[in-house]
Amino acid sequence: MLDILIHMDSIVHIENDKFIGRTNFRSGLVNNVVQLSVKEVAGVAAIAKSFSGFTTKQFLKTDGIKITYEKDGVTIDVCIALQYGYSAADVSYRVQENVINAASSMLDRKIKAVNVKIAHVHVPHMNEKR
Repeated sequence: MLDILIHMDSIVHIENDKFIGRTNFRSGLVNNVVQLSVKEVAGVAAIAKSFSGFTTKQFLKTDGIKITYEKDGVTIDVCIALQYGYSAADVSYRVQENVINAASSMLDRKIKAVNVKIAHVHVPHMNEKR
Protein backbone atom coordinates (compact mmCIF):
# COMPACT_ATOMS: atom_id res chain seq x y z
CA MET A 1 0.00 0.00 0.00
CA LEU A 2 1.37 3.41 -0.99
CA ASP A 3 0.87 6.24 1.50
CA ILE A 4 1.55 9.84 0.60
CA LEU A 5 2.18 12.42 3.32
CA ILE A 6 2.05 16.04 2.22
CA HIS A 7 3.75 18.87 4.04
CA MET A 8 3.96 22.54 3.05
CA ASP A 9 6.88 22.04 0.70
CA SER A 10 7.22 18.30 0.18
CA ILE A 11 5.49 14.99 -0.47
CA VAL A 12 6.76 11.89 1.36
CA HIS A 13 6.14 8.53 -0.32
CA ILE A 14 5.77 5.49 1.96
CA GLU A 15 4.98 1.97 0.74
CA ASN A 16 4.23 -0.84 3.23
CA ASP A 17 5.62 1.29 6.07
CA LYS A 18 8.92 1.72 4.17
CA PHE A 19 10.20 5.16 3.16
CA ILE A 20 10.38 5.30 -0.66
CA GLY A 21 11.40 8.89 -1.21
CA ARG A 22 10.45 12.54 -1.06
CA THR A 23 9.39 15.13 -3.61
CA ASN A 24 10.37 18.67 -2.62
CA PHE A 25 8.78 21.83 -3.96
CA ARG A 26 10.70 25.05 -4.42
CA SER A 27 9.40 27.61 -1.94
CA GLY A 28 6.49 29.44 -3.54
CA LEU A 29 5.89 26.87 -6.29
CA VAL A 30 2.29 26.19 -5.24
CA ASN A 31 1.75 29.94 -5.05
CA ASN A 32 3.01 30.31 -8.64
CA VAL A 33 0.64 27.60 -9.87
CA VAL A 34 -2.27 29.35 -8.13
CA GLN A 35 -1.26 32.70 -9.67
CA LEU A 36 -1.19 31.23 -13.17
CA SER A 37 -4.55 29.52 -12.73
CA VAL A 38 -6.15 32.77 -11.53
CA LYS A 39 -4.65 34.94 -14.28
CA GLU A 40 -5.93 32.69 -17.09
CA VAL A 41 -9.57 33.38 -16.13
CA ALA A 42 -11.31 35.91 -18.37
CA GLY A 43 -12.48 38.86 -16.29
CA VAL A 44 -9.54 38.88 -13.89
CA ALA A 45 -7.71 42.15 -14.50
CA ALA A 46 -4.99 41.36 -11.96
CA ILE A 47 -4.19 39.69 -8.69
CA ALA A 48 -4.58 42.41 -6.07
CA LYS A 49 -2.00 42.77 -3.32
CA SER A 50 -4.39 43.64 -0.47
CA PHE A 51 -5.49 41.17 2.15
CA SER A 52 -7.26 43.34 4.69
CA GLY A 53 -10.05 41.42 6.35
CA PHE A 54 -8.46 37.99 5.90
CA THR A 55 -7.29 36.35 9.10
CA THR A 56 -5.70 32.94 9.69
CA LYS A 57 -3.25 31.40 12.10
CA GLN A 58 -0.85 29.99 9.55
CA PHE A 59 -0.37 31.15 5.99
CA LEU A 60 2.02 31.87 3.19
CA LYS A 61 1.33 35.26 1.62
CA THR A 62 2.63 36.37 -1.72
CA ASP A 63 1.04 39.03 -3.91
CA GLY A 64 -2.62 38.58 -3.03
CA ILE A 65 -2.59 34.82 -2.49
CA LYS A 66 -2.71 33.15 0.88
CA ILE A 67 -2.32 29.38 1.24
CA THR A 68 -3.22 27.73 4.55
CA TYR A 69 -2.05 24.13 5.10
CA GLU A 70 -3.98 22.10 7.66
CA LYS A 71 -4.22 18.39 8.44
CA ASP A 72 -7.59 18.02 6.74
CA GLY A 73 -6.72 19.99 3.61
CA VAL A 74 -5.64 23.27 2.07
CA THR A 75 -7.50 26.58 2.03
CA ILE A 76 -6.54 29.14 -0.61
CA ASP A 77 -7.49 32.82 -0.42
CA VAL A 78 -7.16 34.91 -3.57
CA CYS A 79 -7.59 38.68 -3.89
CA ILE A 80 -8.35 39.93 -7.41
CA ALA A 81 -9.18 43.02 -9.42
CA LEU A 82 -12.27 42.39 -11.54
CA GLN A 83 -12.29 43.62 -15.14
CA TYR A 84 -15.17 46.06 -15.70
CA GLY A 85 -18.09 44.49 -17.57
CA TYR A 86 -17.69 40.97 -16.20
CA SER A 87 -19.98 39.23 -13.72
CA ALA A 88 -18.38 39.05 -10.28
CA ALA A 89 -20.19 35.79 -9.51
CA ASP A 90 -19.14 34.12 -12.78
CA VAL A 91 -15.51 35.22 -12.56
CA SER A 92 -15.25 34.17 -8.90
CA TYR A 93 -16.69 30.75 -9.70
CA ARG A 94 -14.29 30.24 -12.63
CA VAL A 95 -11.36 31.31 -10.44
CA GLN A 96 -12.42 28.76 -7.81
CA GLU A 97 -12.72 25.99 -10.42
CA ASN A 98 -9.33 26.77 -11.99
CA VAL A 99 -7.51 27.01 -8.66
CA ILE A 100 -9.06 23.78 -7.33
CA ASN A 101 -8.15 21.88 -10.51
CA ALA A 102 -4.58 23.18 -10.63
CA ALA A 103 -3.77 22.92 -6.92
CA SER A 104 -5.43 19.58 -6.23
CA SER A 105 -3.76 17.86 -9.18
CA MET A 106 -0.38 19.25 -8.15
CA LEU A 107 -0.66 18.54 -4.44
CA ASP A 108 -2.81 15.40 -4.58
CA ARG A 109 -4.44 16.80 -1.46
CA LYS A 110 -7.96 17.96 -0.62
CA ILE A 111 -8.62 21.62 -1.31
CA LYS A 112 -11.06 22.60 1.44
CA ALA A 113 -11.94 26.01 0.03
CA VAL A 114 -10.93 28.68 -2.44
CA ASN A 115 -12.08 32.06 -1.16
CA VAL A 116 -12.12 34.91 -3.67
CA LYS A 117 -12.02 38.52 -2.53
CA ILE A 118 -12.67 41.20 -5.14
CA ALA A 119 -10.59 44.18 -4.04
CA HIS A 120 -11.67 46.53 -6.82
CA VAL A 121 -12.97 46.82 -10.37
CA HIS A 122 -10.54 47.75 -13.12
CA VAL A 123 -12.04 50.21 -15.60
CA PRO A 124 -9.86 50.56 -18.69
CA HIS A 125 -9.19 54.04 -20.01
CA MET A 126 -10.90 55.02 -23.22
CA ASN A 127 -7.68 54.61 -25.22
CA GLU A 128 -6.87 51.15 -23.81
CA LYS A 129 -7.87 48.14 -25.87
CA ARG A 130 -9.66 45.20 -24.23
